[in-house]
Amino acid sequence: MLGGWNIFYAILNFAILVTALYFLGRGIVKKKYTDHRDKIAEDLERSDAAAKNAIQLARDKEQAGAESEQECRAIIAEAERTVSELKARADELENEFNSVADSDLQLERQRLLNDERKKLNRAAADRLIALAGQLMRKPEYSAALQGYEKGLAPRLKAAFKLSADELSKIKERGELRVTLTAARAVTVDAIPGLEKLLIDGLNSAGVSMSEADVHVDAVTDESVIGGFSLQIGDTVFDGTLRDLLERAHENICSIDDLRGDFIATLKNSLENVGNGIDVYQIGHVISASDGICRVSGLADAMSGEMLRFKNGLVGMVMDLEQDNIGVVLLGDFSSVQEGDRVRCTGRIIEVPVGEELVGRVVDALGRPLDGRGAIQTEFTRPIESPAPGVISRQSVTVPMETGIKAIDALIPIGRGQRELIIGDRQTGKTAIALDAIINQKGKDVICVYVAIGQKESTVAGVYDKLKAHGAMDYTTIVCASASEPAPMLYIAPYAGTAMAEYFMYRGRDVLIVYDDLSKQAVAYREISLLLHRPPGREAYPGDVFYLHSRLLERSARLSSAAGGGSITALPIIETQAGDISAYIPTNDISITDGQIFLETELFNSGVRPAVNVGLSVSRVGGAAQLGAVKQVAGRLRMQLAQYRELAAFSQFGFDLDKATQETLNRGDRMTELLKQDQYSPMSAVDQVIAVTAVSEGYADKFPVKDIPAYEAGVLPYVHERWPELTQIVAGGAKLSRDELERLRALIEEFGKGFVA
Repeated sequence: MLGGWNIFYAILNFAILVTALYFLGRGIVKKKYTDHRDKIAEDLERSDAAAKNAIQLARDKEQAGAESEQECRAIIAEAERTVSELKARADELENEFNSVADSDLQLERQRLLNDERKKLNRAAADRLIALAGQLMRKPEYSAALQGYEKGLAPRLKAAFKLSADELSKIKERGELRVTLTAARAVTVDAIPGLEKLLIDGLNSAGVSMSEADVHVDAVTDESVIGGFSLQIGDTVFDGTLRDLLERAHENICSIDDLRGDFIATLKNSLENVGNGIDVYQIGHVISASDGICRVSGLADAMSGEMLRFKNGLVGMVMDLEQDNIGVVLLGDFSSVQEGDRVRCTGRIIEVPVGEELVGRVVDALGRPLDGRGAIQTEFTRPIESPAPGVISRQSVTVPMETGIKAIDALIPIGRGQRELIIGDRQTGKTAIALDAIINQKGKDVICVYVAIGQKESTVAGVYDKLKAHGAMDYTTIVCASASEPAPMLYIAPYAGTAMAEYFMYRGRDVLIVYDDLSKQAVAYREISLLLHRPPGREAYPGDVFYLHSRLLERSARLSSAAGGGSITALPIIETQAGDISAYIPTNDISITDGQIFLETELFNSGVRPAVNVGLSVSRVGGAAQLGAVKQVAGRLRMQLAQYRELAAFSQFGFDLDKATQETLNRGDRMTELLKQDQYSPMSAVDQVIAVTAVSEGYADKFPVKDIPAYEAGVLPYVHERWPELTQIVAGGAKLSRDELERLRALIEEFGKGFVA
């Protein structure tokens, strides 16, 4: 660019480091638990270096003008005062820091840094763009602006292209109306070849026009600063400096990672803006309320397309009507007002994906929530994509072990299966999902936990539990908390699935938990009612079944030709008073490959996990079980079903024969065996030993209360005397007759000497 642009970027760099000094300093002083003493010292060193750099830069750029230099020095002085205050305050905070537990301090630091980072970026961007706009309006930049404008014509020619809808409207009217906007009064002649450029562009698109059919309306708008823009219908070809600065503003606000050389990061962000013609469609908000808005124009907007509002707010197209579109707003929508401009992006809404998201906590748009800096990944995926076809799938045969005896033995889950977890509130649904995630440690399975409509404190507790058990090393948490608007809750499961699909299509196995889809359905109902869609049963829209079917169908086990990866889904549905015949539960039961039903009465009676064996089912069945587990657990389900039936009958107080008494006694012990503490997954070989011991009657002579102690003793006893059993069970084959007899002999031998 010309010399004026060099000065422009120099002033931008100068304002950057001053703003970084001021806000970084103020953010740390205002917060009481932001960082340890050594982190503060590191920030101070970086601040001192930036201040020296700023002073040197100011000396090198004296030609920028006396007024700018004076303003910059004042800001530097203010920053230096802030730094000195920070040093004094650091000593005062040392004792306070030492008195706070490390874990609490770290959590507080992450939260505060995340909040301050957003404020810093927004404030820095506002200040930078405002300062740049003021400088570019000064007379000494007029020559640079003229040179910039002369270079726009060839770039406009390269970028000129209208949509089919716009071309049909022009052809129908028989004329072309163009609005030319510039900072000062300008004529068409001032832009060489503009009319010819427009006519040639239309002719090449098959629309014949002459000079008499082209009407250009010139509009003066000082806010564009320099350059010009053309608007044809909804399409804008923007070459103004205002647009350039707005794009720079957006890039600055998107910087999440303030660690390292912030100045270099900011320079790189500005260099990526470019100075070409920005082509976009523009519409205007005609109504806005409750996170929903109607937008006029944008005739070429696509369903699911991402739109941009002011202040970086993102919206998603949900309704396409003849004269307007319905948009849901993904974020704080309080600033959206009637008349606001809305821009198309030409992209279906997407989220970042990749290895970089593993171990992170993100929102429904893939933005970090854990205070650990930006997620630098080069890959993105649309949140919605077609499910794998039948030819691309293969049968579910590989087990997805949860480590829970009651599930792995009775309701087996396979990789690529969709198993519904259903039950009332506070019956342990999330606990089962978390145990399944923890049990994948060391098994090369990526896990995605999608929290929908939960309290942030609850999600923080899930994060702490997973981290404590080492599960965050292979887990991503997608959080759309209860404080988020309904559209964020609606897209969260789709976003989590997109992140999981990245690994599945690369041959990896993924376990994804949706906790819970009841809240997503409620959020979708809210959105649909606000969009004036016709309500159906229980006020849900007619396509609520499709809401979950198109989500869960994306979970599959791919064939070897398609990569061999898989997504195993554990959707969670909350029932009201155990009513599994309600609308949403019946929908999801019919979509999934089985359900794990958790019963409130069992939970309150101390049976945990509170799995109702009678109502729970896996439609994959033993095809996804290890051979040994299937072999010893085959009779367990039938025995438990008989026990539950006889237990209900025995409540009437009839005299019972000996066989019935034995069935009830063994059933009591099997029920006690299937109880399991949370966060204590059990390996397949341990399940084989324990189930064999109790289901075949070796523990019948011991009191029910001694079954936990019996189980805790028999497992190490068998392992010590037969260590090869682990490899035999893991091999997947059934135990041979000799192996089964040896196992029974060891269990019987242990029982002879067992004392509780």
